[in-house]
Amino acid sequence: MAKVWRTRQIERAGVNAFRKATEAAEHIVQEIDGGNDYGEDCYVSFTYLGQRTGDIAAVQIKSGVKYRRATGYAIPCGNHIDDWKRSRIPVIGIVHDPEMRELYWVNLTKYLRESAADGKHPKSVPVREEDMLNQAGIDLMVRDVQDCFGRAQSSLPYPMPLRLALTLAIRRRLHERERFFADAPLGGRPIPHFVSEANFLERHPKFPDHFINVGFYSVLLAVSGMMGPGLFEIARSTYGVFSSAVWLFCFYMTFWFLFSVAKFDSNRDRAKWMHRGAYFMFFSGWCFSVGVYLPRTPWPVPAIAQVIYVSAIVSMVQAVLLYGGMRYTAEELSRRRRLRQVQRNEVISGYGDDGSTCTTRDSDGGGG
Repeated sequence: MAKVWRTRQIERAGVNAFRKATEAAEHIVQEIDGGNDYGEDCYVSFTYLGQRTGDIAAVQIKSGVKYRRATGYAIPCGNHIDDWKRSRIPVIGIVHDPEMRELYWVNLTKYLRESAADGKHPKSVPVREEDMLNQAGIDLMVRDVQDCFGRAQSSLPYPMPLRLALTLAIRRRLHERERFFADAPLGGRPIPHFVSEANFLERHPKFPDHFINVGFYSVLLAVSGMMGPGLFEIARSTYGVFSSAVWLFCFYMTFWFLFSVAKFDSNRDRAKWMHRGAYFMFFSGWCFSVGVYLPRTPWPVPAIAQVIYVSAIVSMVQAVLLYGGMRYTAEELSRRRRLRQVQRNEVISGYGDDGSTCTTRDSDGGGG
């Protein structure tokens, strides 16, 4: 099988790192096929606010620690010195340090032309450690390339037409917003207004459930208290003062009994009907209370309806106490009996703490 050389992997790592950094700045990278590599690995077309500027540069990428020097890095010229120096477009040199995981850049064309003007013929081009290809370094590289073309990025007509100025201002704002979210950390940018709330909920994860429960029961208690005087007046139509107070007490206790016991009933169908009965008591009591107690009642309640409702509540309280009390008491006794039976079977067929089999004796004296 064909062998993949280590140098090939290092070279590709440099090209990939350059492509990632440059495309993250929204510039366009076009790689050159390896068979047509004559001192340039790719071309970069620069953009501004999402539009191409028409400026382009060739790029020579070197990757590996062998390009390190005592101070900075260096790109050997080899037989490419005349090509880079006479190029009609700037040739940018890139050094990728795989151990530092950083990119460094230099304008090869500009450096070689200045050296030739001074009568020098360097065999390599130095790359400074300060010229890192981060976001600021990419902006410096773009301006350096534009200087080679003799124009600046902001070479726009002045005074600028109002429509063009507004278009550029809006485009610049949208571009900055896109860059802001593109450079977001892992997981996205937090919203500062809700950081303290999120911190509180992480420290108290059960707070929402408690808040909902407290709010629900507070509203329930408030409405129950508000409809109390109306229900007392309804009971007064049939009973005396003391009996009416007892009736009202039984009304509330039956409601809370149905509502609270249903939460622990394992028979969910029965619990559902108990919930419905509790809410029927609550809303019917509210309707009768509003119809009787308010000065301007939206629905007046006839006296015969009040008597029937009072009697129906008494019958319902009796049914709940008789059925609920006896039924749940019997189920609790049955649960305890089954639990004792299970515990007894575990002792008979279980093992001791030391791994030995437990030996028990039945009530008739036989060995177990």
